[in-house]
Amino acid sequence: MTIVIHPEDLSEDAAFAVPVREALHSDPEIGLHLPKTEARILAALKALKIDDVHTNIGGGAVSGIVAILRGTKPGRTIALRADTDALPIEEKTGKDYASRTPGRMHACGHDGHTAALLTVLSYLSRHRDFAGTLIAVFQPGEEGFAGSRYMIEDGLVEKFGIEEFYALHGDASVDLGKVAFFPGYAMANADAFEIVFEGKGGHGSKPQLTHDPVVAASEAVLALQTIVSRNVNPDDAAVVSVCSIEAGKREGTSVIPQSATLRGTVRTYEKDVQDLIELRMHEIANGIAVMYGMNPTVTYNRLYPALYNDLERTAEARSLAETALGKENVIDFHRIPGGEDFAFMLQKRPGCIFRLGIRDRDHQSPVHTDTFDFNDEAIETGAAVLLTVALNRMAENN
Repeated sequence: MTIVIHPEDLSEDAAFAVPVREALHSDPEIGLHLPKTEARILAALKALKIDDVHTNIGGGAVSGIVAILRGTKPGRTIALRADTDALPIEEKTGKDYASRTPGRMHACGHDGHTAALLTVLSYLSRHRDFAGTLIAVFQPGEEGFAGSRYMIEDGLVEKFGIEEFYALHGDASVDLGKVAFFPGYAMANADAFEIVFEGKGGHGSKPQLTHDPVVAASEAVLALQTIVSRNVNPDDAAVVSVCSIEAGKREGTSVIPQSATLRGTVRTYEKDVQDLIELRMHEIANGIAVMYGMNPTVTYNRLYPALYNDLERTAEARSLAETALGKENVIDFHRIPGGEDFAFMLQKRPGCIFRLGIRDRDHQSPVHTDTFDFNDEAIETGAAVLLTVALNRMAENN
């Protein structure tokens, strides 16, 4: 028998979580070590009388938290994950609970993700007659710090016997009350590169006596764009973007510098495309360097892997979401070139992440902008889907 939790079943639990979200939003922290955020989450768990709580999952000062709720019947062990960190952005929402810390804000909705997971825990703490074990994972450092990888490397899966992972992400392109699924590769490999052309500087009036790295770097910017247009199969999606050029000094209008540096990002979904782009980047940089008589240094860092939503688990999660919300409120989504370190967890165990609609008249700003704010009215919807999926997956074969 399918277990179904509807959003309206969670009003009491969401009411508990919303003040926690507002407190987190007003006091955002960045990175892996989030002492104030951690303290607020731990206080919420204590208020819910959840006493099987583990901290510092991820090692050292990593503020990874795991809370465990065991049902009254045997079953499987399923994990739900919420990220908890903020971004280095100056907030301009004008909300009463806006960030009190200059240059920091919850601009990606991680405060809302945390509130949704606390809503799940609040409900289960009141209704413990379920099968299996729920693992609630509160993960810091999603925004460029690979907090998920630290928790995985610290034995998250093995320590707690996790069999599957599920998560949500608020999305202002999806209408409030709806959720969206995409099976397979849903988010991209997120890589970073740096190319340094080391030449020979000199006076701008005598370029013949120099090996000009600015010219080499300029040619490289254009040549790198041919990787996607001329080397990558048109059926495969890829992005190569040079996002920074650094050479010389503002005051040095007659000085050809010694070196020039390009930095940027690469986004792909398939590993063979990722390998091809890295290879071609080295070949292009080396070829241009030979042409201009200088030495290149290419650094290519594979930061986050592509996020893969398991086909079977995504199909079942979507079907369960339809029972909780109605078919008209569950839609297809498109894969996006953004990175998401939940991918590290999905590399270890199957599962999926879905998009939670937050868009209404007052919530239209996209993530990573200074006017973004999570929509509290979406918390019950997101938590209902997480609960319905988790309860049924924990009870499977029971």
